Amino acid sequence: MPDVPSTRRLSPAATGLAWGLLAASIWTVYSVLARLGIKSGLTPLDMTLLRFTPGALVMLPFVWRWGLRDLCGIGWRRGAVLAALSGPVFSLLMMSGFAHAPLAHGAVIAPACQMLAGIGLSAWLARVAVTRETLAGAAFVLLGLAFMGGDALLQAGGSQVLLGDALFVLAGSAWGLFGALSRRWQVDALRVTGVAVVLSFAAFAPFYALVADPAGLRAAAPGFVAMQAVAHGLGAGLVAVLAYSRAAELLGPGRAAFFGAMVPAAAALLAIPVLDEVPTALQVA
Repeated sequence: MPDVPSTRRLSPAATGLAWGLLAASIWTVYSVLARLGIKSGLTPLDMTLLRFTPGALVMLPFVWRWGLRDLCGIGWRRGAVLAALSGPVFSLLMMSGFAHAPLAHGAVIAPACQMLAGIGLSAWLARVAVTRETLAGAAFVLLGLAFMGGDALLQAGGSQVLLGDALFVLAGSAWGLFGALSRRWQVDALRVTGVAVVLSFAAFAPFYALVADPAGLRAAAPGFVAMQAVAHGLGAGLVAVLAYSRAAELLGPGRAAFFGAMVPAAAALLAIPVLDEVPTALQVA
């Protein structure tokens, strides 16, 4: 009898690479559309609501089935911390940053700080070894951040741009801490994604109803709002969180954080036709 061909499975490294590339692709589109949404009149609060509503609706039945007593096996304390870092805290910092600084700054600074935080925190919390090659890469990242700081000082309203840059630093660091804690606590990628989006929506929706002015959301074209909801709510808020969590689980948070390095160049190129924002010489450097 002829041999039945065996099904070859991808190695954990190759699978982690695929998940990381998916997350990077979504982050690229997300960055451009987030800046477009802010420039079109949506507020950071509007964008944050759109980020969590669709994902929460999709994942709520799964979270309910996995059990609320111990929050899907993750635990309420850990789940709340992870949800805050990848949820409203991250989103509000990013969207507020885009209200003060150009896309190229957010596309560089947030992923760079995510990577640096992922390296440092994974060495501290998850006991992941830091190699000389990793340190050399981190040095170039710091140089890139210095270029962005110089570019902010040369722009009109430099203090406002620097404020946006500081918000991007905090956002990237929050995401790096999310990856490091996910690795340390050995949480399942799908479950932590569901918990993060459901808890984020449950915490943020009442806050939005109390303090936000939805005038910009009501004035926007329904198709534009739907596009933002799909890109942020299903893409960045759900699929990218799952993809990054899976990459961190398979590769470690330090290595997974490097996928953010793909975002700046890709987002800057996409911003030229979509946002009409042409990078300056320092931003290109």
